[in-house]
Amino acid sequence: MIKNKKDEISILFDDIRDNDDIDKESYSIYLEEIYKDLAEPDENRNEVLFYNRFSDMIAQCPIFLALKFFNTFLSKEDQLRLYLTQKEFLVGLVTFRFGSFEDVSRIIFNIFDFNLDGEVIPEDVKLVISYLPLKVNKQKTEYLYQMESLSELDELICVTFKDFQKITFNDFIKLTDLKADIFLMVFCFLNSIIPKLDKNIVLKKRKTSEASNDSISSDNIVQSSGSSSKSVKKLNFTPLLFSPIAELNSKIRIKSSEKKKLQKFLENLGKNQNVSNIIEIEETKHLDKPIMKSLKAEGVTLIELNKIIDDENFDISLISTNDQFFTPTSFLKNEKTNIEDLKNLFSKTTILECNKEESNSDIFETISQQVENNNEIKKDSNEFDLVNEKEINETIIHEGELIQFIKVDGELSINYCYVILIGKSIYFYKDNHQEKEDYYDRQYLPGCFFKEFEQEEIGLNYFYSFSIVSPIGNKRFYHKEKECIKLWIKHLRAALNYQNFFEFYIIGETIGKGQYGVIKEGFDLKSKEKVAIKILNKPRINKLDKLNLMRVEVAIMKHCKHPNIIKFIANYENSEYIFIVMELLKHGTLKDYLEQNKYNINEKMAANIIYQISDALLYLHKYGIIHRDLKPSNILVKIVKDNLNKESSNVIEVKLADFGLSKILGNKEMTNEGYGTIAFASPEILLKHPYNYKVDVWSLGIIVYYLLSGDIPFAQDSKKLGDLTLNICSKDIQFSKKFKNISKEAISLIKSCLKKNQDNRISIEEIVNHKWFLDNK
Repeated sequence: MIKNKKDEISILFDDIRDNDDIDKESYSIYLEEIYKDLAEPDENRNEVLFYNRFSDMIAQCPIFLALKFFNTFLSKEDQLRLYLTQKEFLVGLVTFRFGSFEDVSRIIFNIFDFNLDGEVIPEDVKLVISYLPLKVNKQKTEYLYQMESLSELDELICVTFKDFQKITFNDFIKLTDLKADIFLMVFCFLNSIIPKLDKNIVLKKRKTSEASNDSISSDNIVQSSGSSSKSVKKLNFTPLLFSPIAELNSKIRIKSSEKKKLQKFLENLGKNQNVSNIIEIEETKHLDKPIMKSLKAEGVTLIELNKIIDDENFDISLISTNDQFFTPTSFLKNEKTNIEDLKNLFSKTTILECNKEESNSDIFETISQQVENNNEIKKDSNEFDLVNEKEINETIIHEGELIQFIKVDGELSINYCYVILIGKSIYFYKDNHQEKEDYYDRQYLPGCFFKEFEQEEIGLNYFYSFSIVSPIGNKRFYHKEKECIKLWIKHLRAALNYQNFFEFYIIGETIGKGQYGVIKEGFDLKSKEKVAIKILNKPRINKLDKLNLMRVEVAIMKHCKHPNIIKFIANYENSEYIFIVMELLKHGTLKDYLEQNKYNINEKMAANIIYQISDALLYLHKYGIIHRDLKPSNILVKIVKDNLNKESSNVIEVKLADFGLSKILGNKEMTNEGYGTIAFASPEILLKHPYNYKVDVWSLGIIVYYLLSGDIPFAQDSKKLGDLTLNICSKDIQFSKKFKNISKEAISLIKSCLKKNQDNRISIEEIVNHKWFLDNK
């Protein structure tokens, strides 16, 4: 349930951006380097960033949301373009990272604005947010999806939009002023996945003479309002269970009003007392009794910070000279805590702001402060340097010396390099004595894959090696020790959360074939169960739009949870293949089932099958998914009950599969892409007219006709595909003698589905409530 107004929390926009340690110039240089790593030549040999590489860069982002974000970087006229120029890339990301609140709001508004008509409807907001993945485990990367629970989201949108049926950008700003949940949900998620410049790597500053002609001034990079990144914009939101902003609670130490009270308290305390240390405590109940006793023996009186803040009339004179405020709760909960640790802490710490959610955090990682005699808080430079050095060491995931072999004048030359893995980038140095900013090369890893090689002889020595494989080339590294190479592979995979398919599954016999790959039976080494594995051959998918379709298929299957949609288990990808692991259904497709039973199914069974398909379509359309290739060979069968009585039909379940041509659209968004199978394709697809969800309704009507007769409508007098296409687009539906004993309700449903004009076609909501299903329960 939405919490009351009094439960709302306020936060400043800048407090959630984490830009304090990074300037626009450094970030722009960082993005230029990423662009060079990801860009590929287009048909005119210009280096551009294609959409698939952009989505690699933000791999945690659902592909639907990644495309919407990508499109905000393009002008309205270029929305169909599948690449970004360097300027578009830099302007988009720097604006998102450093732009004013209005600049960033414009980007998020455009994500919601499917038609780019300057207006947003609540249904499209719900659609976007329903795809946001929510991290539910802080130790491991585990996600839930909004699609699994939308009741809270429905209520939030209702409260936020109230009586609005559609809103403009100005309306969006006004609504955000009142309640910023919608804005924050999208912003917090995107802000967490866009490239982050490691604050401990100082980028090399390019000399003006070395700058390329395409370089973009950081002063001009933030567009729109062009205002400073500093913002005092206050955002009010309600923490929600299923919301990317739920964890903002842990980032907010003290609300604005409370900060003022605390500041006033500290000022008065400084004037009246000789204080050497001031430390926060959340609640004294978190202290163990032995610790409480020992602290009291040391002359320490514990005061609960929350009570001070909440009590405006708190009497400061009650605090003695030795009073201390203790934090953080997580430190006190640690079983290893002892009095010596506390004494050491008192000796050098004043105010520590620690995240009370991070139960395993080390208190000494926080930059300490010390109150001087003049009561001004100053930074202790020695301690600051010490802590920062520790932070730098902790950001380094792995490092070590590697070897590259380079051909010079036809002969192999050995090149020693020192490599450091930080975040999602590797940095190359001549040796390990160089400063962190003096790397001679670096590579951004998202979108790359890794190959390990067995021992080989080079010259007089034996080496092991691995390659970093990217679309623009491979880099191979060698070492004499096998364990060294294995350790590098381990850390590189961990940095990208990459898993090797062959470590989890065994591939068996082929059970199906397609244009770009095969479906094989497989064995799950962990669950010990049989699965179906769809293996797509990436080199055979030679067009960018086809590869994007394959990734959309994975994204849709990953999100969908419905009993009549094939169950997704996992997906993997390497430089050559995409692996989609699904539940194994051994009874084949609906087409196979009908042929095996010589189309001998009664109307009641047909109605049951169509209702299951319709219910799955209703679910898909609710989340903006159009199947676009709905046909019996893409519907799998599971026999629930094999009845021995020949007069009684089998009880079967059907599941939609093969989302390889599917697309995600907004509620009023249209497309004219010509995808599908002609016999089941609607007139608007064949004519390449703009269309939406109603194309699936047409296909459903064809399937109903096929189930009840064994025939494909419009194909009776067509000898070639051209004739079939013409019949579909121009001829009325004809019912053969096979429909003599079919009910009027079934025929009515078919006619309603096969209206040439999609605007007159029945909706999927009307289909699931059709009288035919009620009569055949």
